[in-house]
Amino acid sequence: MRTTAYLLAFGLLLPFWALAALAWLGSPAWSGHALEALSAYAAVMLGFLGAIHWGVVLATTPAERALLVGDARHRLGWGALLVLAAWAAAMLPWTVLSLSLLFLLLVVSWRIDRHWLDNLPTGWSYQQLRLWFTFLAALALLTAIASWLRPLLSAGGA
Repeated sequence: MRTTAYLLAFGLLLPFWALAALAWLGSPAWSGHALEALSAYAAVMLGFLGAIHWGVVLATTPAERALLVGDARHRLGWGALLVLAAWAAAMLPWTVLSLSLLFLLLVVSWRIDRHWLDNLPTGWSYQQLRLWFTFLAALALLTAIASWLRPLLSAGGA
């Protein structure tokens, strides 16, 4: 199961990197669309990451939940709040601001996961998987954000 989870998670990183590459390497007309698509995709992925907290609450017994850090209501609330915040960020008309906020939400959600999901049963490698996923997704978002400077870099070299 661990191998499947890693393969799927790294597969889910492909749109992050494909769209970031398109933002850098595509024509200016395509770059804008790539950034908007990346913003929407990042929001969807943040919704998925927020839903993990719902899964933990709904799949555990009250006795098991008592062993976890954080109250079940807070976990459910965080999962819902992350979805709403990601959606709001993706709806912003300024794509660079949208991607910047989504980057921030990705990092904040990782920190919260580190705290709230730290004492999952041993042998479960969610923390390691989440670290790699967050690092590579965040790097793709930063790469895409930096592509916004491409016209300025091109003008400076001309």
